[in-house]
This record gives sequence, structure tokens and C-alpha cells, in this order.
Amino acid sequence: MINPNQTIGFITGGQLGQMMIQSFLPFRQNEKIFVLDGNENCSCAPYANEVFTGSSKDFSTVLEFGKKCDTLILEFEHVNIEALEALEKLGKKVFCQSKYIKIIQNKGLQKQFYTENNIPTASYTTIKNKEDFIQKAQNNTIKFPVMQKTFLDGYDGGGVTKINTIADIETKAFNTASILEECVHITREFSLICGRDQHGNEFQYPLIEQFFHEKTNIVDCITSHCEIDSNTQSQVKTITHAILSSFTGAGLWAIELFLDTNRMVLVNEIAPRVHNSGHQTIEGNYCSQFEQYMRIALGYTVGNTEEIKPSITVNLLGAEKHFGKVRYEGIEEVMKLKNVSVHLYGKSETKPHRKMGHITVQHNTLKECWNTIKTIKQRVKVYAL
Repeated sequence: MINPNQTIGFITGGQLGQMMIQSFLPFRQNEKIFVLDGNENCSCAPYANEVFTGSSKDFSTVLEFGKKCDTLILEFEHVNIEALEALEKLGKKVFCQSKYIKIIQNKGLQKQFYTENNIPTASYTTIKNKEDFIQKAQNNTIKFPVMQKTFLDGYDGGGVTKINTIADIETKAFNTASILEECVHITREFSLICGRDQHGNEFQYPLIEQFFHEKTNIVDCITSHCEIDSNTQSQVKTITHAILSSFTGAGLWAIELFLDTNRMVLVNEIAPRVHNSGHQTIEGNYCSQFEQYMRIALGYTVGNTEEIKPSITVNLLGAEKHFGKVRYEGIEEVMKLKNVSVHLYGKSETKPHRKMGHITVQHNTLKECWNTIKTIKQRVKVYAL
């Protein structure tokens, strides 16, 4: 199944693609790497044979790019679905497959998928627009507060807003098709990365715990494993089985999970690709999520997902009110610390909350990792010149 002379196309060319290519370098043979991105100087550019500039949402752009490739790897799910379907009919391999992307890129279809497959998730209803939202609120069919999540294009906290009262709808709500989700009282947030190779071998990484910025809803820190009781373990196992039984193709899935105050595990979202919650696997696990995805897409068997050593990753985000050429403060200082690995994504411009890099810390215990993470967060800042 391995074709060392193939052309691998990445849609798009951000840091996730960059880390996939970096993980692939030790066993890269004669493969060519093409990248489609809106920015010719994207994070993947230094590793690519050629970068094609264009929109991942445009049918003709994606179709013509895909025709140049043998295997297509999506690092971002908001891609023109009709173009992916057409490319699969032409015999191109797409990861993950278009039938799964179609479900996941639309939050309405994603929620429907959970309901149809008895996968626990927060209660919700759907609306067409603001007018529909107001009408349902006036008819008392909505219990406030609710989380509004747009069907399409939500990413990194975008397309999500909390609506506390009917008065908020006019000023804060999105005027587009959305789900209105019950506000769940969350005690912990987890992520499970799992999947299957082209030979049918399944895998999963240790359950990861995520810690979010309250203001931006962007992941702040991720731990390489977490301690949970047997009841929670059982619920996670059931959910994982249900998803892998429904998504029967080859691919890698990042399942975001909530634990509520009633000790119930609920699925928040699924990402059909490598995920921010798996960055610590580069140093912390024998086979990182990035190498795993490349193995799956290129026809290799899956690697060992076991943890090498406890680790925690902290994201480096652009500082508030800073726009322009990036300047990192404190990087050289923390690089002198033991068991610290710095990853910068090669982005020349910063803006508030933009993901510019991450730092992973390894120690014998998570407690030791947290002590070092505290130091890093105090010293490292991402500013504009």
C-alpha cells in the first residue's frame, strides 16, 4: 500500500500541517508535498515542494489542487465538501473521508449524529436566524441561558456566544443557522484521540485533560493523562466504542468531552484530524498524534500510543492589544530550563489570542510539570514589535 513516489496535498497549511510534516521527515522517501493555503508564507511553506494560494472553501480551487495530488490530508475541516466528494470519485484518498467531514463541519448535523447514535451530549434545539431565535424565546420554548453555536465556520471559540436573556438576542446573537445548547455545569474537560489505520487496526491515546481561557474559550494547557474514577472510565469507553463503530473508515478523531456536576460524560465536539489537545504527544508519547495521522494517511500501521513520561503543554497566544510583527519575550530564558521543549509555528504576524506556538514540559509527575508551567506563563509573552 505504500507509494513513496506519491504527491501528498495538505489543506490547509497551518501549524497542524507543519507538525505533521515534521513528524514525517524521518521516514519520508520520494514523496512530494503540496500545500493549499490562503497565505503563501504559511507554516507549512518551508517544508513544501510547492504552495498553491487559494481558499479551501472554493470548489474549483480545492478540486484543481486535489487533482495534482494522490493523497489529501485535511488539517482543517472547513473545506468545500462537494470538491472533496468529487476528488474521491476520481480515486483520490482523502483523510478524513468526505462523508465524515460533512457531518463534523456542520454543528447541526454533528448534534443530529449524536442523537441518532445514542451518544450523550448536551440538550439542544436549532434555529434558522435571529428572528426564529426571538420567536422561540417569546414562546418560552427556550430556557436561558443558552450557548449559541453557528452551524458552520466555528473555530477556536469563534461562532460561539452565551445568550443570557431575550434582550441579549438583538445585541449578541448570530443571525444565522445555529444550535442553542443547554449551558452545562462542567467540572472537567477532557479529550480523547483515537482512530483506525487503513488495515483496520484501532488505537487510542491516554485520556487528556484540557484547561481553557475563560475569556477566549481557547485551550490554555493540556495534560498528557488524567486520573478518573471507574464510572467515568466506563462512560468514556462506551462513547469511544460508539463513535468508532459509526466512523468505520481510516482516520484520526479528537473527541472533546465534558464531565458535568452529575458525573455524566457528554460529547462536546469531534475534530476529524490532529488536535490542539494532542500537542504534548510529540515529546510525551512514543508515537505522536502527528506521526500517527501521517501513518494512517500513507498506509503504514499505527504506532505505540503509550505515554513515555508525564507532560503538560501550554499554548503561546498573542497578547491583548498587540497586532503586527511578532516579538517573543522570555523564550531564551525558559529554553534553559530542564525538560522544556519550545515549538514556534513560524507565523510572522501576531494578533490577540492567535496561536503562535506551544511549550511542552516533561517531569516524573504532573505536579512537577505544573510548577514549571507556572514559571513559563510568568516569563513568556507574545507581543508585537
